[in-house]
Amino acid sequence: PQSHVACDCKPNEDEKRRLSLCVGCGAQIHDQYILRVAPDLEWHAACLKCAECHQFLDETCTCFVRDGKTYCKRDYVRLFGTKCDKCGLSFSRNDFVMRAKTKIYHIDCFRCSACERQLIPGDEFALREDGLFCKEDHEVLEKATNSENNNNTTNVNNNNSSHNNNNNEGSNSDETCEKD
Repeated sequence: PQSHVACDCKPNEDEKRRLSLCVGCGAQIHDQYILRVAPDLEWHAACLKCAECHQFLDETCTCFVRDGKTYCKRDYVRLFGTKCDKCGLSFSRNDFVMRAKTKIYHIDCFRCSACERQLIPGDEFALREDGLFCKEDHEVLEKATNSENNNNTTNVNNNNSSHNNNNNEGSNSDETCEKD
């Protein structure tokens, strides 16, 4: 469904051997150069544009393809990149992040939903359906609701692993929260 490819600008030498059709407009390509995105997608230079911002994409740009549409890097990351579960903003490759099960947060966003205290490696916290809570606020909530059923709660102890977020993909970390 998605691919990250560089545009390959090649002379149209094989025009006599086979018919090259532009994916963008559907017309035959008679131009001197063909832009190839992935092995089977060929474009007129004037037709290869970002589906969102309409910026021309050529051999100097990084192209991203998803569901048959091409995107510039900025729009691809904005639309499809991993986003913080608290603020909803994307991560840069240099951001340090915190992970709790399948959720991922900017370090500054990794805070108790009740008291807003920043949680750091080593802190105990609860990841609940209604948010992330420090141990103290989680215990208060549990007492207030007199809940004997903890199906919607996962208690997690934050460890001290540290990694850089050098890609924009989430991970499934089980029963731990890491500073990535």
